[in-house]
Amino acid sequence: MTAPAEPSSVLTPERRRAIIAACIGNFLEWYEFVLYGYFATIFAKLFFVNSDPTVALMLTFLVFGISFVVRPLGGIMFGYIGDRYGRKVTLSAIILTISVATSLIAVVPSYASIGIAAPLLILLLRCLQGISAGGEWMGAAAYVIESAPSRRRAYYGSWQTITITLGMLTAALTTLLLSTSLTSQQLESWGWRIPFLVALPLGMIGLYMRLKLEESVEFGEMSQDEDREKSPLLKAVKENWSSILLVCGLVCAPTMCTYVLLVFGPQFLADDVGMKASSAKAAVMVSMVFLVVLVVVFAKICDRVGRKPFIVWGAAAVLVTTPVGFLLIHQKAFVPVVLGMMLILIGDAMMLAPQPALFSELFPTSRRYSGLAIGYNLGVVLFGGAGPLINTALIAATGSTYAPAMYLAAGAALSLLAALLVRETLGVSLRTGKIESAA
Repeated sequence: MTAPAEPSSVLTPERRRAIIAACIGNFLEWYEFVLYGYFATIFAKLFFVNSDPTVALMLTFLVFGISFVVRPLGGIMFGYIGDRYGRKVTLSAIILTISVATSLIAVVPSYASIGIAAPLLILLLRCLQGISAGGEWMGAAAYVIESAPSRRRAYYGSWQTITITLGMLTAALTTLLLSTSLTSQQLESWGWRIPFLVALPLGMIGLYMRLKLEESVEFGEMSQDEDREKSPLLKAVKENWSSILLVCGLVCAPTMCTYVLLVFGPQFLADDVGMKASSAKAAVMVSMVFLVVLVVVFAKICDRVGRKPFIVWGAAAVLVTTPVGFLLIHQKAFVPVVLGMMLILIGDAMMLAPQPALFSELFPTSRRYSGLAIGYNLGVVLFGGAGPLINTALIAATGSTYAPAMYLAAGAALSLLAALLVRETLGVSLRTGKIESAA
């Protein structure tokens, strides 16, 4: 076996274009995936008809959660393909799958037109979206980290997190523009379908960009050395099980913050807290911009001081600030709500900044995609996708709109435990995932 090559510290124009293409594709993927969450109340009325609006909304979020349950299936499938045949072909197949599924959601007739077939079709298409999303983050993260300069992995990897947030921000902004420019009847009749239809041409742009990609530098060098695993998934489970569990735990708090505050947030602020719907959406979007800025700043520092300090103190920050943040959120006024969300998102940003680099550095190149697919998707399924459903149920059961705060705090405690156990990965060799192999 050839000794692992030390990744270049120089970002060539070709590698820069590759990173940009991967990140743009990631942006499109998450724009398409979270649209459903932002139109949850409309889906509840059109497809999950029930005499009790709360039950209809919970059914809507149940389908949202089921799309996460199938994510490990997509992760296993795309993880194997990515480790065996390369990142490029896998990422291209992923963006094509989700774009077609998203655009088809736009043409599904309502429950009033075709009855029970309507929610079943929505469920099927959401599952296709979930399978696609199950392979996206870790594939794009592996590609970016394997193409980035060795001393700037956290910074370039952070653009994975940033493009996810920007994709969600674009989806939220689209929802806000439609809701303010159309009447409620127009929005429910045809307006909501527009952003889903737009997903197809956007996806074709993303597909074109990904088909133009060269294979990642690290994977290409590994392939030339014939170091590919014959069974990357099984090898990852056997030899990297501790890394898989750590990734699962570290995903917990950030994914809870994402889906509870940024996806479930507009509906929670409007329906449960009592804030004006347009103000709720605006507050969430301002918070997203704040999160993006912090992630960039923190990621640059991570490349100098390491990954572990940020994930430890980030988890601790979310645990401590969540009660205060929710107290501010319940003031209902725009400024206190934004300040409350920003307070919690400071810790969230600290954990998100090193995530792509840290997670990728925990696995060797030959089974990085597979290992990440299991750990990341398991964490998202358990703690992210179920977030809106669990919080809706908690609020209904307890009668308290502070219930989501307890949920976030519990997730932060679990991530803090994982953060204390994980090793520092700054300077590891990507080929082996071992610190002793680093220069």
